[in-house]
Amino acid sequence: MRSKVYNGYGFRLCASTAALISFAHSASAQQALPTIEVGHARKTVAHVQAPRPARPVNAAPAAAAPATSAAPSSGQGDGFVPAGMTLGGGPSGVVGYVARGTSTATKTNTPIIDIPQSITILTKQQLQDRASFSLQQALTYVPGVTVTAGEGNKDQMTIRGQSTSADFFKDGVRDDAEYYRDLYNIQAVEVLKGPSALTFGRGGGGGIVNRVTKKADGETIRDIEASSGSFGRKRVTVDLGQALSDTLAVRLNALYEQSYGFRNFFKMERYGVNPTLTWKPLEKTFVTLSYEHYHDRRMNDRGIPSLGVGSFVEGFPAGLAAYIPGYPAKTPNYTFFGDVWPSPTTNNYARVDVNSVDLNMEHKTDFGLEIRNHTVFANYQKRYANTFPGENVLLFEGPPGGQMEIEGYVHNTPRRNVFNQTDLVYRFQMTPEIKHTLLAGSEIGNQRSASERNLSCFGTQQTNYLINCDGSATVVDAPFLAPSILNPIAYGDPRERRYTDLNVASGYVQDQIEVTKYVDILAGVRFDHFDLTFRGADFPLPPGADPNAQATEQAEGEIVDSLNQTIHSVTNKWSPRLGVVFKPIQDLSYYFAYSRSFLPASSDQFVVLTPSLAALQPQGFENLEVGMKYQITPRLLLTGALYQLNRSNQPVTVNAFNAVAANTRTRGGEIGLVGYVTDLWQVSLGYGLQSARVLNANAAPDPVDPWLTYAGKVTPNVPRNTFSFWNRYDVSSVFDAEPGVLGVGAGVVYNAKFYAAIDNAVIVPGYARVDAAAYLKLSKTVTAQLNIENLLGANYYAGATNNNNIMPGAPRSAFVTVNAKF
Repeated sequence: MRSKVYNGYGFRLCASTAALISFAHSASAQQALPTIEVGHARKTVAHVQAPRPARPVNAAPAAAAPATSAAPSSGQGDGFVPAGMTLGGGPSGVVGYVARGTSTATKTNTPIIDIPQSITILTKQQLQDRASFSLQQALTYVPGVTVTAGEGNKDQMTIRGQSTSADFFKDGVRDDAEYYRDLYNIQAVEVLKGPSALTFGRGGGGGIVNRVTKKADGETIRDIEASSGSFGRKRVTVDLGQALSDTLAVRLNALYEQSYGFRNFFKMERYGVNPTLTWKPLEKTFVTLSYEHYHDRRMNDRGIPSLGVGSFVEGFPAGLAAYIPGYPAKTPNYTFFGDVWPSPTTNNYARVDVNSVDLNMEHKTDFGLEIRNHTVFANYQKRYANTFPGENVLLFEGPPGGQMEIEGYVHNTPRRNVFNQTDLVYRFQMTPEIKHTLLAGSEIGNQRSASERNLSCFGTQQTNYLINCDGSATVVDAPFLAPSILNPIAYGDPRERRYTDLNVASGYVQDQIEVTKYVDILAGVRFDHFDLTFRGADFPLPPGADPNAQATEQAEGEIVDSLNQTIHSVTNKWSPRLGVVFKPIQDLSYYFAYSRSFLPASSDQFVVLTPSLAALQPQGFENLEVGMKYQITPRLLLTGALYQLNRSNQPVTVNAFNAVAANTRTRGGEIGLVGYVTDLWQVSLGYGLQSARVLNANAAPDPVDPWLTYAGKVTPNVPRNTFSFWNRYDVSSVFDAEPGVLGVGAGVVYNAKFYAAIDNAVIVPGYARVDAAAYLKLSKTVTAQLNIENLLGANYYAGATNNNNIMPGAPRSAFVTVNAKF
């Protein structure tokens, strides 16, 4: 099958900048805390940014900074970036694990305690200390977020009961193609919970994940890092940066990794390169140009099946299975279920090539207007093939031990994105008490996507297309005790040819009002015009077509054209946001928030559209939230939230190919603590309690299985309790060494049991995983760390795609990382 490559380039004037104000913390008797930058403290006269008083704390010794990272930096790059500015936005006021502000949530750099929303920020140091090289690893320690299996070929998460593979952003711009993301060029990962349509547009009902990239900010950087350990990991990254002159700075990040895994036949290779250039033509003007090429190819593995009452009693009604639920099959965690002919990676692989160009312009006028223009072009070439456990595991049929079905398909999903954002921010003061931070902006974009899927044809080696497999089987039986089969296979049964062209035009306004020093109000609204053209056809062929016809690529194209249908869908939606923040004292805030978001009926990847779906109302999200934030010290933040999230027309997984639309409700609460407990002890702690259920569903009664209903069922991949706790402690003094020479780390991740699919017929057991780390500073320029995941060797299941695609968690794994600075 030819991969469809979409061409087309466009530059459109673009997106905004957020102003920042910097302040220094009070000094202790011996040493001063590092200078950090905080978002605009809306406590100042218009255009005058004064430091916000900070509560005195004992300063951490400078040498106590982690051995794996440099001391906190203002990011000013030796004067290249002015004090009080964070180039390109993202977290500000970062010290160790804690960030005191961010510009991502509101598009204006704002202190965390002034934002009426639950936010988790994983800083560079926390990611390094836990050796979180992938986005999946990073999100494991975020409360209320469940990392799901992603069918073995993509990042996918469930956040506040909402499953998504599309709510991912990079520097605030949509990065919604389905692939595995690496963090080699990432400064921080931000998780914003609850609908954020005013800032990010459609989707994001449960929340969004934003990766903040490393910028060419003039800082001199010479870092080389190598990692090796369990499963043959070999990984090298390079981070080089400096100012070439007073007006020009460059940075280069690069990655190469080749690794194996604990699962049979797994191997992976990925590499990336990301050069960035920043030009400063004027003192308050910055133009940043960035290019990234990223490649990832790996074995596609969808995990293991489950065993339930249907495995013992053939034909047992699925509607009754929830009363006698099944569990993941008791099989070695390394067992691969699928076809490995003629080699495991011939018919089981996931491959992506990403090429993206990012142009960002920031300017602040003499009268205080901040202008940001951000344009992104991204081309994703994604293709994956997989064979996996089917629907039936029958223990008393076939060979001793029973048999099961193996299914398969190949899927080509290229995408091309062009987005442009333009933001204007202006701060003014109406009265001595009332101050405004006004945002107005727009976003325009075009996304072209394809979904081309062929089913497997077992027992044939023909390479041309076989309509309805030309008599070959689309499913094959395999011994349950020996499920890695050698069976000739061709992905020759075309079933899906879908092409979409999406145009998006949006405008938004927001006002952050400081009514008094005790009360802040955030109010805004966004309008989205969503214009989607869908073209394509689904197979098998309609009645009357020749089921034995064979098709070459050209003939297949003609068949598609003859069956072609075009659907044009237009959605216009308003998304409001309202938040009220009450601060009885300076460092304590309570908030109430209301927000709405939407998702067109074509779903978050917008390649599923039929005439009946086009007539449906968009999926809707409505979130009510109350919370508190307490800056216990300038380096220790306590947060908490209670919420209720209602979603209409939500697609929930039934099996590998089907879902039903349902109205769901998620209620829950979260609490988090991050930062320095003492000068030597840093923590990141989070707990989430959530209940997500189906209120009603649109599935018609099944006459064969009248007991099968969805109302009242628990939403898949939503454990009721989640808990994570990571610690780092400097133990240098125990060995009479200088501070920062030796440190230890320990963490625990707990997820309660959850259901694999909406029928609630299979329970994925809960688990607790313990991790550990040790840090050693070998010299002024060389550091080393040891990370052990699953220290106690727990047998657990990390996630599920459906009842028969459940991914075991990795056994005890150890990795050594060495970082050299020069």
